[in-house]
Amino acid sequence: MARKIRVLPEVLASQIAAGEVVERPASVVKELLENSLDAGATEIDIHTQGGGCALIEVADNGCGMGKEDALLCLERYATSKLGSFEELTRLRSYGFRGEALPTIASVSSFLLRTREEDDPVGTEVSVEAGKLISVREIGRDRGTTVQVRSLFSRLPARRRFLRSPAREQAHLQRQVMLAAMAQPGTAFRFRHGSRGEGTVWPSARSREDRLAAIFGEDWIEALLPLQANRPEISLTGFLSRPGIGKPSREEQFFFVNRRPVESRLISAALQEGYRHSLLRGLHPTVVLWLEIDPSRIDPNVHPAKREIRFREERELWSLVVEAVAQRLGRQPVVSFPEAAFPRSVSESPGACYESEGPTTAGLVGRIEAPHAPSVQAELAPLVDTGLAKSGKGPKIDGRPIGVVGSLYLLLESKEGLVVVDQHAAHERVLFERLLSIWESRESGGQPLLHPVVATVSAREAAALDEELPALRRLGLELKDLGGGTFAVEAVPARLASLDLVAFLQRLAADLAGRKGPCAIGGAEAEILAGIVCRRAVKARDRLSPEEVVRLLEDLRACRNPDSCPHGRPTWIELSYGELERRFGRVGSPAGCDPP
Repeated sequence: MARKIRVLPEVLASQIAAGEVVERPASVVKELLENSLDAGATEIDIHTQGGGCALIEVADNGCGMGKEDALLCLERYATSKLGSFEELTRLRSYGFRGEALPTIASVSSFLLRTREEDDPVGTEVSVEAGKLISVREIGRDRGTTVQVRSLFSRLPARRRFLRSPAREQAHLQRQVMLAAMAQPGTAFRFRHGSRGEGTVWPSARSREDRLAAIFGEDWIEALLPLQANRPEISLTGFLSRPGIGKPSREEQFFFVNRRPVESRLISAALQEGYRHSLLRGLHPTVVLWLEIDPSRIDPNVHPAKREIRFREERELWSLVVEAVAQRLGRQPVVSFPEAAFPRSVSESPGACYESEGPTTAGLVGRIEAPHAPSVQAELAPLVDTGLAKSGKGPKIDGRPIGVVGSLYLLLESKEGLVVVDQHAAHERVLFERLLSIWESRESGGQPLLHPVVATVSAREAAALDEELPALRRLGLELKDLGGGTFAVEAVPARLASLDLVAFLQRLAADLAGRKGPCAIGGAEAEILAGIVCRRAVKARDRLSPEEVVRLLEDLRACRNPDSCPHGRPTWIELSYGELERRFGRVGSPAGCDPP
């Protein structure tokens, strides 16, 4: 017999809703910060412990609430920011659904303290896992303090999906940073742990001053200011210079009507604007603030309000592309890529493999003679010492006959045509060389006379902190100086000639952006894979005939020559039989060509 349909209890409904509204501790901080900003706060203090699972406390000097509103705000769909559909189309507040506080209270130990300006006393409301425990009068200044303890303690399955406290702390810090970038006139103080002053960002006179306070004067001075206007749309911001990019979108920030958002449309328009100004696989550093008529956007398309829908997508697309391209000093060719363009934008920051090869159309007519001059000076010293001829996999036989797309080496074999990805092949060679050194424990670090200092984002710093032991075993000695700054004190001898600042920043981005383990397995192997990815030859790196031969010899000598450290194939073979099938020659009469 089928079970009867029942209305879910309020607490259970809120806990289910928490799966969308409260994904992690940073989601709680986001919702509480938005409430504080909507309340007109000019000073906000954030204190967290245990990556936000043990404690999240947000205190502000906003307008506060009376007793009646303090109780009503814990009811689902109760809000002071919206009263009709017409108001939704003119929305400028951060919050509007009335879901956040009751949802947070349903999955934590929740304490609310608040007082309005004209009230003689304040109100304290205590809630435990969605159940009201107590309401009492208290003395306090105007404003609101929300304290959230033991987040997800009654939902162990949710806790298992969280990352380490250090990673969660990085998410918390980024959320506070986004709010500070959106509201430069508000002062923020963020503390994590039981002691310490934490991060303080005083009220700033301008957006530029706030960015300088967060990232440093050098960071903002290295960027180009950007400004453009269209009817109903105003665009201001900063962007990196041509040729300068990051391996991830970690330093791309978009704000629409002061709301931090993620937008595939804007990301794709940026990439188009930077076409020919930045290598593929790299992403510009960009901060954009858009002011748009609220009736022309819809913020109600994502449970966490991270995404936004634009009514005039074409107009916004062309504005961003033209503004960016012209600021970089070139004439844009704007072509809106219809509805399919969002799906073409990679949302996986930190991907190591740089697919810099041209499109299929660009490959036509570009088969090169095998005697092309070498433009890859770095390859020769990298392949001085070959591995012992111990490869036992399938033979990569064949005679080099050319290069296509400045990426794929073509070989003619007895069986047909062999195509080798020069980047993947060189990755495999370097990876096995470094792996053999590490396995023999010859990877001791070479101390630097003067330590090199590099700064990364909070998320990247957390990823580096997690892997410090593995990096040390590889001979890379790092010292965490705090604030996302690391000192490189020792490096493996083979890495001493690298630009260590750029190398560490790329490695940090790779570690922060990874979504799963390396195909080889193990932290050391994954880090080695990231190292060799940056040293391996890339697309458009032309190799001399001698370098091609040496690369193929070293690849054949590898223990696993068939794939790169990330699991992608290094070579494929098209047999004569396959070619004959493709050209319709199978089954044709002897001596006859098919029509």
